[in-house]
Amino acid sequence: MKPVIDTKCAGCHQDGGIAPFPLTTTEQVQGMKNAILHSVCERSMPPWPAHRDCNQYNHDRSLSDEQIALIRDWVRAGAPLGNESDAPAETPPASAQLSRVDLELAMSEPYTPQVHPDEYRCFMLDWPETEEKFITGIGVRPGKTDIVHHVLLAAVPPENLSAYLQADEADPGPGFSCPGGPNPPNGPLDSRGVMIGGWVPGGEGRDLPAGTGIRIQPGSKLVMQLHYNTSSAPPAPDLSRLLLKLDGSVEHEAFFFPFTNPEWVRDRKMPIPKGESDAFHIWRYNALDFASRVSKKQIRDTAPISVYGAQLHMHQRGTRTALTVEKGDKEKACLLEIPEWNFHWQGVNFLQQPVRISPGDDLRIECHWNNAGFTPHHGAPLPAVSDLNWGEGTNDEMCVAFLYVTQE
Repeated sequence: MKPVIDTKCAGCHQDGGIAPFPLTTTEQVQGMKNAILHSVCERSMPPWPAHRDCNQYNHDRSLSDEQIALIRDWVRAGAPLGNESDAPAETPPASAQLSRVDLELAMSEPYTPQVHPDEYRCFMLDWPETEEKFITGIGVRPGKTDIVHHVLLAAVPPENLSAYLQADEADPGPGFSCPGGPNPPNGPLDSRGVMIGGWVPGGEGRDLPAGTGIRIQPGSKLVMQLHYNTSSAPPAPDLSRLLLKLDGSVEHEAFFFPFTNPEWVRDRKMPIPKGESDAFHIWRYNALDFASRVSKKQIRDTAPISVYGAQLHMHQRGTRTALTVEKGDKEKACLLEIPEWNFHWQGVNFLQQPVRISPGDDLRIECHWNNAGFTPHHGAPLPAVSDLNWGEGTNDEMCVAFLYVTQE
């Protein structure tokens, strides 16, 4: 029993962890035994939205049927203590967190959201390294977790900084308004930064896959876009921080890019009608052509890429979503499927074995929503609302994937 709690629960349920109470002592576990039993039998804890038949991932928090049966039998027997002499050796909690922090960057001063209920604010972070470095681990420490909805990160090389600096200077107060992503408003497309990662509710800082990293040039700046939502908490001063692990070289340079239908974003062609209990949209496109376009040709469209990690993102009315590689009419590889969407548990799922995408292969994303009024797996009932579409706000919707890849 103890090894299961140590490896599957204590990583989050510890002092200072993201869970609301610790489960690191015998007394704590016994005191919460009934809540533990209810949660594990419902499979709401440990939180692990990814479908087990899609792929295999590092740091899988889910419990096997045998582990659930062990917990059930222990609780029903009255949560007895075993003999201390039979206790297994101490097992450190399984953790997906950063193995070390080499650089911590913070907003220059606290910022209190000014726009209700949703505000998108970009903050420039100075890059202090004087030699080329690779980011090999990323973490975000939100200052106010009750109002920070998500964080997106981009790296801007020296030659593209002008539009960002102008936007920062023109907007009073810390940072600048950036509802479309970590980019300057109305800035030229060819001067935008390159995505390097992000944070969403339930995300944890972690090392990137061994041997991989994202290249950052000296003289660059990092841009941190924060989406503040004050629907359920009042505006308050936020001072969020970026935690980074750095290395001087890596075996494979990595890239992080989004995948979504541009027409959904640009032309709002992703309708989710009021009263529809299973609205869905599907989009399929040549993977390498899309990756080359959004990475400004840093990813070539002529050579295979290896997918090390994938993330899917929707908002509150999402119900299920999936991302696959289509290798012809019959063959496909599942990258990530979430059959029961939980808005509060999102993040990049890193694969135990990378998936290869070759020239000619497509990526396919599928998202489903309920706009007929329903109670999601993660919280309070949501009433039907007027027709929804793509939007940046928490009460709008999205359907987007993010992929972490390397190229030969």
